[in-house]
Amino acid sequence: MSQSPSTLPITLGGLVRIQPLAGASRLHFADPLRQVEQVVLAQTFERMRRCAPHVLVVLHDTAAAGGWSLAAALHLAWERNVSAVVVSRTIAGSAGAALAERLNMTLLAIDTDPVDVALQLAGQVSAPAAARALGQALCAERLAEQTNVRGVLGVLNSELQNMPVALVIGETAVAGRVAALQDKTKARRVEVEVQGPGEQPWARLVAAVPVNGPMAVEQVESLLRLARPSLQAAWAQTRLDSTVHSAHEQAAFGLLRRLAAEPVHDAPAVQPEIETPSWSSELGWQVDGANRAVWITPLRPSGEPSEEVTHLVRAAWQRGRTHWPLVVDSDSWISWHSSEEPDDVGPLRRAVTAFRDSAEAHRLVIGVGQAHPGVAGLLRSVAEARLAAHVAREQGPAGVQWFDQVGASAALAWLPTTEIAQVADLCLAELMDARDRMALVQTVLAVLDCGGSLSQASQRLGVHRNTVLARLTRARQLGLAYDEPEQRLALHVLCYALAALWTQAGAED
Repeated sequence: MSQSPSTLPITLGGLVRIQPLAGASRLHFADPLRQVEQVVLAQTFERMRRCAPHVLVVLHDTAAAGGWSLAAALHLAWERNVSAVVVSRTIAGSAGAALAERLNMTLLAIDTDPVDVALQLAGQVSAPAAARALGQALCAERLAEQTNVRGVLGVLNSELQNMPVALVIGETAVAGRVAALQDKTKARRVEVEVQGPGEQPWARLVAAVPVNGPMAVEQVESLLRLARPSLQAAWAQTRLDSTVHSAHEQAAFGLLRRLAAEPVHDAPAVQPEIETPSWSSELGWQVDGANRAVWITPLRPSGEPSEEVTHLVRAAWQRGRTHWPLVVDSDSWISWHSSEEPDDVGPLRRAVTAFRDSAEAHRLVIGVGQAHPGVAGLLRSVAEARLAAHVAREQGPAGVQWFDQVGASAALAWLPTTEIAQVADLCLAELMDARDRMALVQTVLAVLDCGGSLSQASQRLGVHRNTVLARLTRARQLGLAYDEPEQRLALHVLCYALAALWTQAGAED
């Protein structure tokens, strides 16, 4: 039967957070999760031989007469499975610390009277709930001193003795350890809701609590609740700083565009390189090398993204790559990687791969441009990445396309497919009313893409050549005369638009 939080023994990790052990030197700290059920003031070795397991021993008098006595006491403590040994700093030395490490026995050195320390510890161990309450009060002070989310989570990790803790918005861990979200058979998930402006649900603090761990679920939940005010204040400051920084980046990138677009009067045959602005280094931007741009955009754009979405995308994209910029541009985001080697695509491939899960969650697609030098090269790569991202929409959420692999087909991504497809309702009314219109359009498109080769079209569609012939005959009867030269280009574009829209609708369904 599990113990209630009020009677659960305190751990070494809990004791060293409060006085008198908060000021002790940790010569060797074996296991902060080790429970302490009793305190013994050992004046003789005979008293140590009678110690039960899970006891904290404070050495005094004969048992702390010198270095040899400490060595003997440590061996006895190891034999009796003692939780920790506390000794005066005048007795402890490097030899004692080395022996404690070899035996994996916690050894703490104090400057105050061992008798007073033992009495204080005995009171704390006999009333673990009160000791934990004192620890929580000190924890609240440390939380109040934190100015960022990472600092708040760091204090929680320390208090929870390295249990995984994460700040989660939606299903994305924006800070902390992702291990807190992973399903484990030997851990229970504890969640505490964090409210934002207007008392609206904003995020969750999630911790993974070991089933057989030293801390009860109620204790963990209490600590998570304690962290909420500091977390809200830190997040608000982070959002404010992020908003200001984002505005600076947008303005700066706009200046780069103007530099690249400004005409050069009396220009020579070979245009000079655009000088890198001095203020770009103040933003942490690298643009002097070979720049390869990334365009991140929603699968279905719907105006400028909210600050919340931008913050989530920024956190996911810059995780581990804090020096890479992320600039909001209309309904999308721009980033780039600058390298001395134009062919060095390894870091960018790893970044895109790591971002795929977040892109899937936020229904984003990614386009990557080619590597070009300097400011003008960066702007060219941005244009290429934007084209590639439009092509990537054909792949659905988390689609990735590199401009190197797109080529001239990128032009198709800019076609107003919705408007073109609407023309089909007028000029191909019979076809649009047919129940098999999708198969007919896809077949005609395959034949046109394959230059009129029925064999290649049948292989591409995965059907027999006779099936392709039958579909072409029926398509011609319904007005889709693909083999008439004066209509071939228009019908090719029309079939592409219809197929693209139907494919996108199927992916969304």
